[in-house]
Amino acid sequence: MTDTIKKTVLVAVPTNDGETIFPKMLGMAKYFYIYKSTYGMPIEFVEKRPNPYETTMQHLKTLDVYNVINDCDIIIFAFIGKKGIERLKEKGAKLLFKKGAIQEALNNDLLNG
Repeated sequence: MTDTIKKTVLVAVPTNDGETIFPKMLGMAKYFYIYKSTYGMPIEFVEKRPNPYETTMQHLKTLDVYNVINDCDIIIFAFIGKKGIERLKEKGAKLLFKKGAIQEALNNDLLNG
């Protein structure tokens, strides 16, 4: 019997409508949709997480937002500030800059990348 390793990653996507990637700053989205990607398997929707920091403007907001999605390996988003990028990379998050439909980004970048 041969053992196969299944690499599973969680992906966070900021959105207000569940269809498109939120076009503004990452931390201003109403929700984070969480998806599970396992090598060789279809991408699955896991859950919809509210963003409690949607309307706040505090110092180091990126780190607070990260605490909502810190179990995710990849964050797909359209826009974030330079310091936010640095903070997320320091935490080990893989960042993908994408705009438009969530499913398109998931299918194009996770299934083919």
